Amino acid sequence: MLLLSAAVLSLSLVFTGLLRSFVRQEQSADLIKAAEEIRANMEKGSDGFFMPYYITYAVWEWGTLDAVHTNDPFLPHLPLTDGNAKLYLQKDFFIDGDLNILYYATDCILSDGKGYQIETAMNMDSDTSSLLLKGVPSTLARIVIPVLILSFLVSLIITRNTMRPVVRMTERARRIGSENLGETLPVRHKAQAMDENDALAATFNDLFARLKADFDREKAFTSDVSHELRTPVAVILGQAKLLLRWGKDDRAQTEKSLSMIIKETHSMESTIENLLQMSRLESGRQLPKSEQFSVADLLSQIAEETRSLAEEASVSVDCPPELVLRSDRELLHQALTVVTSNSVKFCRAAGREPAITLEAAGEGERLVIRAGDNGPGFSPEVLPHVFERFYRGDGAHNRKAGGSGLGLSIAQIIVTVLGGRISAGNREDGGEIQGAVMTMVLPL
Repeated sequence: MLLLSAAVLSLSLVFTGLLRSFVRQEQSADLIKAAEEIRANMEKGSDGFFMPYYITYAVWEWGTLDAVHTNDPFLPHLPLTDGNAKLYLQKDFFIDGDLNILYYATDCILSDGKGYQIETAMNMDSDTSSLLLKGVPSTLARIVIPVLILSFLVSLIITRNTMRPVVRMTERARRIGSENLGETLPVRHKAQAMDENDALAATFNDLFARLKADFDREKAFTSDVSHELRTPVAVILGQAKLLLRWGKDDRAQTEKSLSMIIKETHSMESTIENLLQMSRLESGRQLPKSEQFSVADLLSQIAEETRSLAEEASVSVDCPPELVLRSDRELLHQALTVVTSNSVKFCRAAGREPAITLEAAGEGERLVIRAGDNGPGFSPEVLPHVFERFYRGDGAHNRKAGGSGLGLSIAQIIVTVLGGRISAGNREDGGEIQGAVMTMVLPL
């Protein structure tokens, strides 16, 4: 408002200056025109000059200070004005006041060879335009300044009332930290009647809720990582102590301990590598490629690799040979490998020979890939958590099932990066679970 007030005052001053300049130009033009008419009449030999009432004039012959023509005997002989009208002010010129005039003075030589100085003037103290202009600044000051002060006060009140909710939100936000992310900013109205401040508060509340969810997830993730790495570290430490105590004399113990250390080291290496890949995919540091390939060829390759992993496994592929996909073949291969490896692992754990089916079909603009097995499937309490990191389907997070519990989490991240989605379910027959089914939906 202070800047606006300064701008309004500046514009008022500029307007007044331009108006004064315009009026002055008009007055100057009137004086010049009057002087030209006097010269024309003198050339004709006329002694009568008809001037507007507000213009006084005097004509002096060169070499004398006597006016040969005038309608104002008090108009003094003044210097030439060089083609423009000029202001002239002389204090106490009259007994009751000053001489304040705008005058125009020019020389002229008539056809008879005589030279004269013609002077026209108007009294600025009685000119209506000049009097109006003189009153413009004070009038503007009396009108504009109170309006600006009033508008400033009104704006100040409105701004304070408007900003009060923002101030409260700011104070509340300052008190929110990692330990109390569950707190929310005040929202005064319901969703249908929200104003801008309520919308801002609701947006921040949503942000805090997402931050809290991320923060809680990271805390759980850190705890799970600590748990996962603590076990192999404890095993490695225990085997190293056995080597120090018995390894020098017991060759069998040495080989057993070294084998256990190598196994646990590989387990830790796999966990760390998986975590690094998940971090690269989630942060966008590893971007998917774009290449066109045959889906049938990819599924056939997965089938061959699965058979080489488990010779007892049977893998069937059902996919149209002409079906092609533009995506990152290597990442999709990795996600499918995770799914089939899980099927083999859990079928074996259930004492069954793995029977895996890989099906793919185009549905509109989407590719749907289904990988099913004849394993134990997912129990209802496990199904919502299968894509959580380090989740192995039991509350104790034991290591009997093998693996690090990151496989399906990586598969989900890969499919998401490729622009699709993955879901888990069961094959059922008469209400009885016949095996697990993983479904991937990708854009063609």
